[in-house]
Amino acid sequence: MVRVFLLAFLFALLALGTAAYADCTSCFTSVFAQRTSTNIDLSFTAQTDGNVVLPDSVVAVVMQVDGNRTKCLNTTLVKTGQSNGVAVYKGSFGAYGTYTHSGRIELGGQIYAFTVPLDGKPGNIDVAADQSPLNQNGLRVQIITAAPVTPNPTAAPAPTGLELPTIDAAFLIGGGLVLITIVGAYVDRRRSLARSLTA
Repeated sequence: MVRVFLLAFLFALLALGTAAYADCTSCFTSVFAQRTSTNIDLSFTAQTDGNVVLPDSVVAVVMQVDGNRTKCLNTTLVKTGQSNGVAVYKGSFGAYGTYTHSGRIELGGQIYAFTVPLDGKPGNIDVAADQSPLNQNGLRVQIITAAPVTPNPTAAPAPTGLELPTIDAAFLIGGGLVLITIVGAYVDRRRSLARSLTA
């Protein structure tokens, strides 16, 4: 009887996990930045329902550089393509900062907060807690001196080990419930076989 409730709980949990994303008709899912000697190339990936057409451009506002507050830098990102519900927005601006950029971006009336490393690794992007409109009148930062550039770049260090993917807690709980159900059924079957042999 307990297994029936556990199985029902598993299905309810899986249904809730998919319902969390059901109301998102267009969402930013990833952000990347790559720093060159003269520019920073910024790229956002948006996921959308198949029938939603995303705007041709969006504005990202960079508000922090290397963790320090700076003048807001508005950067227009142009949609480079949209296919199978995925769109990519790209733009570039003059290079400043060394490690990370943080800011906000809007898509479909939803404000997202992002922090992205400048080494090409994926950054973090989530729905912003502060949904106030973006400052569209931000100033562009004027670069007076560029950061020093290493004349002979060195190779990146080799990865230390295998990186495991992150697993959502709902899947772990669901997998645990399935495992408990299977083990319970096995134990019940073994007990019934033992009873039938002794009778």
